[in-house]
Amino acid sequence: MRVVTVFEEHHPLLRALAGAGCRIECIGMAAVPSPSRVPYFYFGDIFEQIKTPLAFAHLRSTLDRDGAPYVVWNRDAPWNCAIKPWRKLLVRLARRLDLHLAHSLQSASLFGEPVIYFPNAAESGRYNLRGRTLDSLRDESGYKFDVSFVGTLSPDFKRVRARVQFLNELGHRLKQSDITYRVFDTSMGSPLSLAEQVDIIQASRINLSVGAVCDTPTESWGMPERCFGIASCGGFLLCDERKHAADTFPQEAWAEFDGLDECVARIKFFLANFSHSRDKAEMLYREVMAGHTYAIRAQQLLTLVREWQDGKAMLSANAAA
Repeated sequence: MRVVTVFEEHHPLLRALAGAGCRIECIGMAAVPSPSRVPYFYFGDIFEQIKTPLAFAHLRSTLDRDGAPYVVWNRDAPWNCAIKPWRKLLVRLARRLDLHLAHSLQSASLFGEPVIYFPNAAESGRYNLRGRTLDSLRDESGYKFDVSFVGTLSPDFKRVRARVQFLNELGHRLKQSDITYRVFDTSMGSPLSLAEQVDIIQASRINLSVGAVCDTPTESWGMPERCFGIASCGGFLLCDERKHAADTFPQEAWAEFDGLDECVARIKFFLANFSHSRDKAEMLYREVMAGHTYAIRAQQLLTLVREWQDGKAMLSANAAA
């Protein structure tokens, strides 16, 4: 299938679609797809395209002509890319999205129903066991850190300041209990390579996921991509509370905390019960590899597009009858 998009080809979902045999065509925000007999769908950026409503209306008209759906994947709900209040009105006045995918169902508050829960996933070609085995990760002598966090920590990013504050306070608490704790900043200019990030995950008894850039001003229900990446490397994940965790993973594979006190308590519990933490890590690894890689997301999206196209064809046939 042909995929026309405004995103660059390094987008993880586009890479997976290309791997599934799709032809990816990147065009400008205001451009319309060139005519073709090859069926296609349009993977757009509503946040940018709504800024030019006339060009956006022309695009939607072209897609209608070609029988191609306008697909949006909102990975930023409920923050929604800081879209200005008056532009939110434009979104509500615009036509309903053909396929509205969202990492959080909070997306419906802006775009309306129907919305399809479409969580982030693991880039398993990059984040994986890298020659290790799950059994080897049960060897406690191979760990350097009790607890670690890898992610953006720059105070220049207003949306991660709460994360920085939490991690700093956590560090003070863990130091009192002689728990080894490291944080690694992956902000722009970070010296950490991909291989080094995987090494850190696999050298940490507990890998934290704290906060997300889409948590301001309202906490997101969505699952950060970090959750899938840690799991696909075989690491044990301890995540802050996320409402969509129950919609994504079985309870026995998941470990979370609500607030600083519970985070400290859970860290101490899992450090004292290493085998139990590895049981959970292995369950989560298998869940991610079986249902939450970008290759799987690509197939899920193609299925949704075909179902949309079949529904559109059926409506056209009924109207002509």
